[in-house]
Amino acid sequence: MGSKAFLKTNYAVEAKYDAYFTGQQVQVTSDSGWVLCECGDGVGVVSLATGKVTGRITCEEDQVTSIALAPDDSSLVVALKSTSLQQYNWPGLELMRSFRSYHKGPITTMTWDTTSTLLVTGAADSSARVWDLRQKYCTHSLKGATGVFSVVLFHPDLSERACVYGAAGTTIYIWRLEAGSSELEGSLDAHHSTVTAMQLTQDCKHLVSCGLDRVMVLWELESLSSKKVVVVLESLSGLSLQPPGTLLPGVTQEHDQNIIATVVGDKGVPSVWAVDIGRELWRAPGPLVTPPDQEGVTLINQLAHCPSLNSFVMTTYDHSILMVHTSSMEVWKQLAGYNEQILDAVFVGEGETHLVVATNSIQLQVYDCSTFNCRLLFGHTALVLSLTTHPTLPQVFASSSHDNTALVWRLRSDGLADCIASAVGHTLSVGTIVLAQGFMITGGRDMCIKKWKTDKELNKDHNREVKMTSMTSTHTEKAHEKDINSMCVSVNGKLLASGSQDKTAKVWRSDNLSLVGTMQGHKRGVWHVQFSPVDEVLATASADATIRIWTLADCATVATLEGHNMGVLRVHWLSQGQQLLSTSSDGLLKLWNVRTRQCCQTYDEHEDKAWALAVSRDEARVVTGGEDSKLVLWNDVTQLDQQKAQAEADRLAAEEQTLANLLKDKKWTKALRIAIGLSQPFRALRVVRELLDETPDQLPMVVAKLNQDHLATLLGFISQWNTKTKNSREAQSIVNVMLKSRLPEDLESLVGWRTTLEALLPYTERHYHRASALHQSSAIITYMASALSLSHQSQGTLTPYVMNELDLLRTIPSVSIKKEEEDDSDLRAAVQDSVMEVDTDVEMKNEEESHDDTNVTYQTITRHI
Repeated sequence: MGSKAFLKTNYAVEAKYDAYFTGQQVQVTSDSGWVLCECGDGVGVVSLATGKVTGRITCEEDQVTSIALAPDDSSLVVALKSTSLQQYNWPGLELMRSFRSYHKGPITTMTWDTTSTLLVTGAADSSARVWDLRQKYCTHSLKGATGVFSVVLFHPDLSERACVYGAAGTTIYIWRLEAGSSELEGSLDAHHSTVTAMQLTQDCKHLVSCGLDRVMVLWELESLSSKKVVVVLESLSGLSLQPPGTLLPGVTQEHDQNIIATVVGDKGVPSVWAVDIGRELWRAPGPLVTPPDQEGVTLINQLAHCPSLNSFVMTTYDHSILMVHTSSMEVWKQLAGYNEQILDAVFVGEGETHLVVATNSIQLQVYDCSTFNCRLLFGHTALVLSLTTHPTLPQVFASSSHDNTALVWRLRSDGLADCIASAVGHTLSVGTIVLAQGFMITGGRDMCIKKWKTDKELNKDHNREVKMTSMTSTHTEKAHEKDINSMCVSVNGKLLASGSQDKTAKVWRSDNLSLVGTMQGHKRGVWHVQFSPVDEVLATASADATIRIWTLADCATVATLEGHNMGVLRVHWLSQGQQLLSTSSDGLLKLWNVRTRQCCQTYDEHEDKAWALAVSRDEARVVTGGEDSKLVLWNDVTQLDQQKAQAEADRLAAEEQTLANLLKDKKWTKALRIAIGLSQPFRALRVVRELLDETPDQLPMVVAKLNQDHLATLLGFISQWNTKTKNSREAQSIVNVMLKSRLPEDLESLVGWRTTLEALLPYTERHYHRASALHQSSAIITYMASALSLSHQSQGTLTPYVMNELDLLRTIPSVSIKKEEEDDSDLRAAVQDSVMEVDTDVEMKNEEESHDDTNVTYQTITRHI
């Protein structure tokens, strides 16, 4: 039975894809399982397999300037803008130590040695330091450099040559490390701009460096001189020498003796060079990423080799992470570290295996829903604003953009998509688009809606390569007085609805774009419109924080859903038109029941406007996205909650039966242990109540068999029982047993004993005063009953002697007040206050006269009776 047959009651977060990379550098673990990314005031940990954020380090609003993961993956060092260093263990991410770096400027780069013992840090104040993180002290302070450090590295074998290489500004410095001191061995000057990367050759005889001056330099370390300067005509940001056994494009056996380097830079085009001979062996046909609109942007910021994946790891200007095969330089995996604003999202593909997302950029992001691997689609020249899918062709989707165009795409099996058609004709940006059977509708800031005839290629074999064609506009209509924000087509394709900033929604005939009706009533602009899948009604979401449901027959409002505090941005029908999902400007997602017009659930996972709302065809999955750069995946857990509720009910029924059997067999101790173990205070109350009713003498024995944990839990139950008069007997009985059978030291060792005692005292005092008052009242009743009984047994009709009030009250304690009440000073004071005033002479009589008067009074009463 499908999920549409039932009303939804709950959606749960399956995964959240938040911004996890906003810097320039990443670190990959040696097993290639995780990527550690600089992200503002923290470090994001991302799984390469799933693309999900599995961990995060937050540095208390102190910006992260650099990170370094030890080669053995034992620990991660994070450098902060405040010049302090923090060391975390891996993979636990627990803070091991935090210490001052003693740099006067932020640390810009740092590197571990091959033994994961020493760390070298370079800072913006032209200083560098070497740290022994196992012994936890600074071993060397490297002096003599000028400029901001961009690269630092150790000699691969410090036992053979204890050297540190650092690039600051345009110069590379070499320090020799000695016990307790360091010496500047020399400097290498050949670059005319900042050195961005450098690496030692396998034999450690040469050093290769590159920089923003568009050259690579091969250095001979023995003579500290440049051996070769290679002009590459591109500002380079990354360099990686060919590791042994690695295949690179363009490299053959005749190059075995050459020094081979892979470089990439501001143009984003990887190339392979034989540095020692200055020859380019291979160059990619185009950039790995599409350049942005503005100039002067470095497309690739980092290039690092990952041996376990046999791939290069690159970071881009738009905070994406690329995994590139070393042999082909083809991108096989891409992670989007920062999405900026998420404007729209749709499910595509057979079985809705992929998710297409429009962010605040010119490219589309296509995510594989199983691995969340991201691929980028390029075609628009300005920001993408809206997405839509075809009603019957799951591989086909369309996008509209600020570039005044709309494009139709077809998804491929590899996760990319081909642009198969384009629509050009709007004079301003196209803000909304909808695909239907045989046509496409667009609307935008020019306040016009256009109908396009979709090409016949949409229905042909999607495995066959299709060239992009231009669609023809068949109808154009000026629809609104302001920007058109949303459009939708009815299930049968005969009607079209549009919503605009002019506060109205309109219904049109889809065949000729003739107006059917106008819906007026919203106080602010209409952000979204959606036809019901089963009824002839239309739902509209408005900036006035309401959702209205309109009839198509007379364009009248039949229901208004109020509950959002800010503008409603998206709305979607669920459960065959019985429910609605909506998102708003405050980031809330709400689930509505249309019949009752009530909000069933509210979910708060976004921190800003939630523009995107995508629902799968079976309504089991929901995706939301917004201006907080967060993409949230939701799952329908209605049936799961029902199953859990049924399982819980079955469990409780079984436990009730077990408990009933134990009570029937008078197995009090076991029954009480079960109730305590289940954290069921009222079941435990039931056990104690039946125990006191049937065999109260066994209560001390039952309490004595409970361990300390059970007693601590039982005390918590008692403090809860004691708040009600009807349960005070059970609570006070257990307290009495515990106080008599346990030493004070044992009671103080119980968890929460002091808190429980503070909770017991006020209600216990209330119960005591109530019982005392009851005893006093019962004493009067007892005396009156005795007097009536004696009068009934008398033979005459003489009137009994009437005692004065003082004598009566003095008689009551001797009849029924318990010993502990006689000893209570407060009670005596209360009784004394209740005695009426008498002559002072009477109060001055001694005890013997009082006893004599009492005896005389008693004899007088007896004689009269």
